[in-house]
Amino acid sequence: DMAKMPWSQIREAFEGHWVEITEYAWKPESIHPQAAKVLHHSASRKELLEQIAKSGRLDGWVVLFVGPALPGIYTSSAAAHASNF
Repeated sequence: DMAKMPWSQIREAFEGHWVEITEYAWKPESIHPQAAKVLHHSASRKELLEQIAKSGRLDGWVVLFVGPALPGIYTSSAAAHASNF
């Protein structure tokens, strides 16, 4: 049983995977939760949904795709632009 993790840890551990989360802290203005507990994960969305179906839970879950850290891309591109001046 996994503990609740901050989003930075979830992103590091499950990048490129679909994750099922619960017990999440999520501000309405944010694109991802601040923290959550990962119940299942898979590189395949179909496989993840099958895992959820087998668990017997019908509600209380959220499925997200954990993609690359976009703010990192913006930061490095801003730094590259700054070094050209």
